[in-house]
Amino acid sequence: MADDVSQRASRLSRLWSELAMRHVALGSSCGCGAGGVSLQLVDFELDIVDYLEDQGLRSGVAEVEKFFRARPTSEATGLPLQTLLEDLERDEFAAEASEWLLARLERTLNSFAELHGGRQQAGS
Repeated sequence: MADDVSQRASRLSRLWSELAMRHVALGSSCGCGAGGVSLQLVDFELDIVDYLEDQGLRSGVAEVEKFFRARPTSEATGLPLQTLLEDLERDEFAAEASEWLLARLERTLNSFAELHGGRQQAGS
């Protein structure tokens, strides 16, 4: 099980590293004269982790809720998604929490890869 968690997390980490620097255009020129805004996917790390936390705290899965209570997004610094993936690679969490996290991260990052041109997909 530990190898599976580590391997899946490693694939996700590589995928996220590839995707994180890609630019995402938010809007385009419009009648108001404002040009498009461009962000990198890495700018959404906290949003992704915050979304996971919100879903996890409402999941009804004791280990997942415990995980997020011990690791609140409000205290996250640096690159919280990358840190989470690295911790998953080291298989540092309860099995139920790891599986819950990996399933959602695979779905989320694979969706980003489809939308933003990632070459690989994790868990495929």
